[in-house]
Amino acid sequence: MMPEKGYNILSQYTRHHQSDVLRIMNPGTIFTTLLRHPVDQFLSVFNNFDIKQEMKNLLPHHNPYEEFFRRPDKIAMLASDSVYHLIQNSMSFDLGLNTPHFKNNSAVDEFVEKIDSEFHLVLILELLDESLVLLKRLMCWNLNQLVYVKLSVNKEYSVSISDDIRQKIMDWNSIDMRLYTHFLEKMKKIISEQDESFHKEVALLKQINSDFSKECYEKVFPVYNGNKIGYSLRKSHETNMTCKELATDDVTQTHVIGLKQFKDKLPPSDILMVRNHMQNLKKHNPAMLDWTDVYKVLHPDKSQPEKNEL
Repeated sequence: MMPEKGYNILSQYTRHHQSDVLRIMNPGTIFTTLLRHPVDQFLSVFNNFDIKQEMKNLLPHHNPYEEFFRRPDKIAMLASDSVYHLIQNSMSFDLGLNTPHFKNNSAVDEFVEKIDSEFHLVLILELLDESLVLLKRLMCWNLNQLVYVKLSVNKEYSVSISDDIRQKIMDWNSIDMRLYTHFLEKMKKIISEQDESFHKEVALLKQINSDFSKECYEKVFPVYNGNKIGYSLRKSHETNMTCKELATDDVTQTHVIGLKQFKDKLPPSDILMVRNHMQNLKKHNPAMLDWTDVYKVLHPDKSQPEKNEL
């Protein structure tokens, strides 16, 4: 159920439609989003959503990228509905551009202008620290509220592809390239106009992040074939919720938020699914939230779950 006065924060994967968002948010809502280079975005989707499994005819091939780009339009049609819109121009699609407009240049120009007018700040992943300091200034936050922990890495994806495949990815995601290039250049211009205090804040944010990781985590190690990063907590910080939460992936965080919001309405099977999901991930990333951490929120009257609830 939506709060009477609307939500204060919507921080979730969702297709952008400003009027729909404003129906559930408070007046004066600030819109921000994050873009990354379209080649990295495509490779991340291709591997993390296991496109090879989605499109069975890619499985036997040593280089699935080359096979995909032999006939991308036909192969993309083999994907399920949940994955299809991620394969081409996924950032533009998420920001509201419908697939039939991908070949309409005037519609694309209008779309980029619309995003530019509706969003107060578009962050760039490749300039993350600079983007975060601008976000801090926009939101009147402090640097300690911008601490982050890296949980994913594109390891060999970008370096393993040929220049030819890289160009084909950019051509296939030409709308995302236009969107990204526009906001990358805008971000560079904004940064170039900042004073010395801005650059000092960027350096300080990097130092704060480094100090935080050293304080919280004893070990950092690759997991899932080197495409994800796992952490182990220092004994002195084994109960530190900030260290745990920042080491917890976004999917798990979404599940946990859902449990908190709808704990009295969810069937036991959904709660069991989240518990099993967390217990499986924790084998690879020991620093993330425990099921007992979530249980305390769901059942504040109980200190520990029963054996059959673990």
